[in-house]
Amino acid sequence: MPYLVRSQVLTGYATLARAFGLAPELMARSVGLDLSALADLDARIPAKAFAELLERSAEAANAQDFGLRLAESRGLGILGPVGIVMREEADLRSALQSLARYLPIHNEALGLELDEDGRMAILRLEVRLPGLPEARHFTELSLGAFFRIVSRFLGVQWKPSHVCFEHAAPADPSAHRRFFGCRVEFQHEFNGVIFNSKDLDAPISMSDAMLARYAHRYLDAIAQHRDASPSDKVRELVRLWLPSGSCRASKVARGLGVDRRSMHRYLSQAGESFSLVVSEIRAEMACRMLGGRRPVSEVAELVGFSGPAAFSRWFKQTFDCSPSQWREIQEDRRPQYRKRSGRAGA
Repeated sequence: MPYLVRSQVLTGYATLARAFGLAPELMARSVGLDLSALADLDARIPAKAFAELLERSAEAANAQDFGLRLAESRGLGILGPVGIVMREEADLRSALQSLARYLPIHNEALGLELDEDGRMAILRLEVRLPGLPEARHFTELSLGAFFRIVSRFLGVQWKPSHVCFEHAAPADPSAHRRFFGCRVEFQHEFNGVIFNSKDLDAPISMSDAMLARYAHRYLDAIAQHRDASPSDKVRELVRLWLPSGSCRASKVARGLGVDRRSMHRYLSQAGESFSLVVSEIRAEMACRMLGGRRPVSEVAELVGFSGPAAFSRWFKQTFDCSPSQWREIQEDRRPQYRKRSGRAGA
């Protein structure tokens, strides 16, 4: 599967594109993206397509600083749960280490590393977009966003020693110098921000150690599923959206960052189909909820049926018995702990 990024990276794109006289919907459609994905917080889009969108938009707008202009709209919130973890850390060092650790949850095409070398610290960025010859604006947007996040913690007066980019300099780099407020080097051996290592000790005033632990636990759980197989990822999204009644193949595919055809191909390669996955997850959830003594009407709604009658018909076709009969069978199979404990106490 392609490297994916949360759809929130599209935030601010439409406004910026229109400011340059571009039609953002048409530009997005030209690389296979749909700006409506912004409405879905769980959606993922291909990072390569987003990078292509930035390159095409910059060329159409004749804007050498298009990526940096988009970075101006970036704050900690763009990182979602990763940003929450950073905000709850004790100091900047811990916040950046958490960012480096959990960044792939937000954007699989980026790698971040924090190095300390004596009095200097380097926040080094790796961009993974194989097959894309130019990702200048994707890189500048990403590094620009991280620069703004550090500034958010240290204050707007903070300036790094210098900023480095692997790609060649634009014809006029003055916008880059204004954005970062320091020396900007191009055709460098790495992409990164270099600053005084003492800045890493700066405390985060609103941090909460207990909230940080809970946030880490939550992100660690997400990270465990990041490298799951396509069919496992489909199952995860089906479990998420089935109770809402809107678990459609198109929505699940968008959540994976691919189109329906690609999703069906991934499932087919694993010997599965979308309808089979939905049926298995529905059966699993229905049995678990019925075993928990939930009302049948409530179970019907939570597994995506319009009412108890439709749910009961499906359940009988699947299990050869009604939901109430299934409950009776399970009840008969349960160990009679009360009777056993009575004999033991006699």
